[in-house]
Amino acid sequence: MTQTCRICNNSTDNKAFTAREMMYGLRETFKYFQCANCGCLQIAEFPQNIAKYYPGNYYSFNSYDGKKFKGFKGAIKKKQYKAAALGGKFYNATLRKVLGKKEYVIFKDLNVTENTRILDVGCGNGRNFLYPLAEVGFKNVMGCDPFLNKTIEYKNGLTIKKCSLYDIETTFDIITYHHAFEHLPNPFESLKKAHNLLAPKGVCIIRIPTVSSFAWEHYGVDWVQLDAPRHFFLHSKKSMQILAEKANFELFKVEYDSTHFQFSGSEKYKKDIPLSAPKFKGFKHSLKRKIQNFKFQKKAHSLNKEQRGDQAAFYLRKK
Repeated sequence: MTQTCRICNNSTDNKAFTAREMMYGLRETFKYFQCANCGCLQIAEFPQNIAKYYPGNYYSFNSYDGKKFKGFKGAIKKKQYKAAALGGKFYNATLRKVLGKKEYVIFKDLNVTENTRILDVGCGNGRNFLYPLAEVGFKNVMGCDPFLNKTIEYKNGLTIKKCSLYDIETTFDIITYHHAFEHLPNPFESLKKAHNLLAPKGVCIIRIPTVSSFAWEHYGVDWVQLDAPRHFFLHSKKSMQILAEKANFELFKVEYDSTHFQFSGSEKYKKDIPLSAPKFKGFKHSLKRKIQNFKFQKKAHSLNKEQRGDQAAFYLRKK
């Protein structure tokens, strides 16, 4: 049966693939196809029971205790996070990476302040991105996730709403999707809603896996970030450009930020080992993994420079 691309409507010469669920080792098969025109890899049919593939331990949806920000060590961490988020003369993107606050490298050149209005879509309990921002004084940050058990209101002022993006009516300067966009069955509609919520010249930042990468070319359906059936759309640079234009955005920057995971995870799948399989214990195995991941990370760094890593941040400015 001919499949029509949901991004560009092309139905000619699209290539079919069969991918397996391997995160939990279910090994169920799912049909995908890659558009011959825009390059987007997408699931052929959306599973009717998708919740089955998101067990209780997939995301953390319970309230976060914020323990690491308490006490003397917590005070130091707050300074570190604040510097990472706001940047400045002595704290550039390189230092952000060195100090492990990669989430905030995305703010580089966006003139972010503590008053910048930020929404994170599909954020779970917000512990990795939003909570630290609220903890260091950002006053207008918010998250939304329809799969939360209930709305979370933290003491530091952060609210994570149990709702979808379509239920939000507030205006924002920045809207982010941190590895949530690929899970959406309706990426164009979501992007249109984000456009409506953004202030003039507002920015939408979408961090996703991408098929415009060495990992997809090399591993094919064993590529760990294909993640069947949870990932509905694996975009190319071209398909993101098409989506941006259709939703009245300017795609003004793409920053690759892949890691060793594209190799360590894909090598497991290649050997028919689920991602959730127990690791071999002991010093020898641990050392071997560290050495291997160090080599993989160096390779990832090189691929990012070449714009061929397997994930990237796409920056879209509202026209």
